[in-house]
Amino acid sequence: MNRFFLYTTGVLLLTATGCTNTEQVEKKECQLEAFDLSACDRSGLAAVTAEGVWHLNVVLNGAETPGSMNLAAENGVIFDSPITERQVGADTFFLASDFQEAGFAPTRFALAGCQASAPGHVRGEFRRCSGGEADIKGSFEAVRVTRLAGEAEASGVTLVSELALPLGVVPMNLFIANGHAYVTALGDGLFVFDVRDPAAPKQLVAVPSRGDIWRQVWVKDQTLYIASEAEGLLLYDVSTPASPKRLTSLPGAGFAVSVWGLYLEQDRLYAVSPVPRAEVLIYNVTTPASPTLLSRYIVEDSLPEEGENPVEAAALGNQLYIAHWRYGLAVAGVKDPKLPEKLGRYSYASATSRSVAVGEVGGRPVVFESSEGWGSSVRALDVEDPSNIKELGRFTLRPESTVSGLTLMGTKLYVAHNQDGLRVLDVSDPNTLRQAGWYNSWRETDPGRGRFFLDGLGDVKVPGDGLIYATDTSRGLLIFRELP
Repeated sequence: MNRFFLYTTGVLLLTATGCTNTEQVEKKECQLEAFDLSACDRSGLAAVTAEGVWHLNVVLNGAETPGSMNLAAENGVIFDSPITERQVGADTFFLASDFQEAGFAPTRFALAGCQASAPGHVRGEFRRCSGGEADIKGSFEAVRVTRLAGEAEASGVTLVSELALPLGVVPMNLFIANGHAYVTALGDGLFVFDVRDPAAPKQLVAVPSRGDIWRQVWVKDQTLYIASEAEGLLLYDVSTPASPKRLTSLPGAGFAVSVWGLYLEQDRLYAVSPVPRAEVLIYNVTTPASPTLLSRYIVEDSLPEEGENPVEAAALGNQLYIAHWRYGLAVAGVKDPKLPEKLGRYSYASATSRSVAVGEVGGRPVVFESSEGWGSSVRALDVEDPSNIKELGRFTLRPESTVSGLTLMGTKLYVAHNQDGLRVLDVSDPNTLRQAGWYNSWRETDPGRGRFFLDGLGDVKVPGDGLIYATDTSRGLLIFRELP
């Protein structure tokens, strides 16, 4: 459904191999009685209310795997898998989910609480069992998702309108051009909205992806670019927005790539491809409908096998800033776009570099980079000397809510902060990222909440028309206006 959901499910689900062997006695290592909780202080578990949406962070051999669960009395889920056993009360907090893929042994996730520091905060042991035998063991931290204490619904921002997508469709990214909003929705394709009257947006058309996954989108003149997981870069003619016409896909036959991120600056389009080669494709789009491939850049010392894959990028002048996941932020010189070269790197412990924005602030280039996952932060980085990048300031809300999108407009940074909604930061002093406004768009009662970690406000764009446009995984297209 989204990157983190796919990654975590891949770790916890898809590695569950081994065909069912009916001759063996089935073990029961994911049953409550198999957990040794004798050293736990379980007195606080009695106060836990097992309901609503929770985020959990499973730690396996030091690696964090964020996820989500919805503890609704009916149709509850853990990692989007149905809850099949629930024992909660007194000194016990135990949840399990059972499922079976065709040809494989039965699989179970199990969470056994060890302590609770608050009614909405539980720590304990996690196990995954295949055929009843624990093949993965780790710890977990689970936190009930609620609004930040003391916050009103909004401050400095008002909601102009919202328009939901069809039930079950999850919007991913958006771009605003010529009075229209173009919204990608992963496996559900592209949705086009007429937003010339922002108080009453209208859906014009839905373009199916036909089994493909569509992530980011960009428009130049009358040409729309889509980041495609199966075909690379897709081009559509949107001279008639209600009737997009497919033109072609790039880089073409024999060069299959999966594109996740797009960034266009003047006549250069950067297509970020994490697999199979962990590269950035640089195109000349002087003629928007006929891009010319200039180069395919791979950060020279990156190690894709260790998760150092590019996911998004931004450019300013002759420098390209790449959010490179475990690698951190990579800076490349693109004065000659046919011969890009690494200029610098900014990394940090357990890096998950996801979103990036760049601009001139106070007469110098400043990059805003965000990590994604448990403990997400926005960092302001001094990149004037790419060989010696320095952190100037940092904005962090709480561990269980992550950042998924950044847009810089002048001295304001607009942050899509998932469960914490829209955050507007005054970055005129990059050493102090000051919150200037917010809108809490996430509501636990919205359909589909609690299925995956990247839930809530996922992208934000500020095209300069006095409005803020955003996508929410349940609420669809949201349009905001800042208050004077």
